[in-house]
Amino acid sequence: MDLEQREINVGTISPYFEQYFGHKPTVVAASPGRVNLIGEHTDYNNGFVLPMALENNCVVAVAPSPTGKHRWCGSLGDTIYEIPVEEASEKGEPFWSNYVRGVVALLGRRGIEVGPVDMLIDSNVPRGGGLSSSAALEVAVCTALAAQFDADISSKDKALIGQAVEHEFVNVPCGIMDQFVSAHGKKGHALMLDCADLEYKLIPMDDPEVSVLVLDSAVKHSLADGAYGQRRKQCEEAARILNVPSLREADLQMVEATKAELGDVRYRRARHVVGENNRVQAFAGAIATRNWDAAGVAMRGSHASLRDDYEVSCPEVDTLVSLCDSIPSASSIYGARMTGGGFGGCIVALVKTKDVDKVGQELLDAYRAATGIETIYLVTRAGDGARVLSGK
Repeated sequence: MDLEQREINVGTISPYFEQYFGHKPTVVAASPGRVNLIGEHTDYNNGFVLPMALENNCVVAVAPSPTGKHRWCGSLGDTIYEIPVEEASEKGEPFWSNYVRGVVALLGRRGIEVGPVDMLIDSNVPRGGGLSSSAALEVAVCTALAAQFDADISSKDKALIGQAVEHEFVNVPCGIMDQFVSAHGKKGHALMLDCADLEYKLIPMDDPEVSVLVLDSAVKHSLADGAYGQRRKQCEEAARILNVPSLREADLQMVEATKAELGDVRYRRARHVVGENNRVQAFAGAIATRNWDAAGVAMRGSHASLRDDYEVSCPEVDTLVSLCDSIPSASSIYGARMTGGGFGGCIVALVKTKDVDKVGQELLDAYRAATGIETIYLVTRAGDGARVLSGK
């Protein structure tokens, strides 16, 4: 995975679009990836999450196709695929097209018929590292097609469409967080989302003294292999045993009192979710008051719980988090944790800005020494959510 900072915008994608399709795009839209600062595996349990949109985006350019068929290109230099309009709402090949097919199908259910379009996709959101490249794609495609066909789709509905695409076309039973922050993000702010009712608040995340460091473990993860769905099922079973609609309504006292009935695995899954909801709220209060030490405490607790109770970390990610306590510049790191669904991917850390590149390089060197793996890091700030860059 390449944590690239290559700039992409109207000017970088439009010439390629014209080269590929022989005419100019009529709409160019963008939507960001996200890094989740805290609140992992709480979203599908109706809990709290606190992500922020990245400055890295997926950009989608579209225009009516003169061929009567869809012509879609998944990335610069990729093959252009011709897809009959009547087949575009069904699963098909190549696999990445299912993210687009799903959006087309979901728009169709809302009475928005997507006629034949030429589409070119470009992205500098890292793939496979838990930074929501798929959500960025879904929301960007939805934003571009809604603009192209003059459809009034709210940011909330864009997020819900993206989530439904994951469920129906990609077989990932994800929560709403990734698509929601991709649609609603605001520059200079993190977003605290209540997944029970989709109420949210933007929290300033613009202290120049603190930077967000994302470092890739270089271990690729996949959430479609069953582990994600297995944990979701375990949480649903735990909620039934606790006699609550979801683990959002449980507290630690209830979980401890029902430990024997839950059994070891469900007990630990429930303990993570309930504890993580508490940590999200503590973290939100900490960053709102720029109490970065307290924010770091919540992040460290989150990682320990994800590693031990939810069991979604992996040795390489655990090594990276541990190195944050042992490198020479460890005192410049407020806290670190795995981010994303798990089983690989990235860690996220809050770091003193003046030392962030030194910290990044020390982590790269120490990680290579410990594992033999070469990797890369990204320093980011909170970016904007989905928007139309040009066109209608």
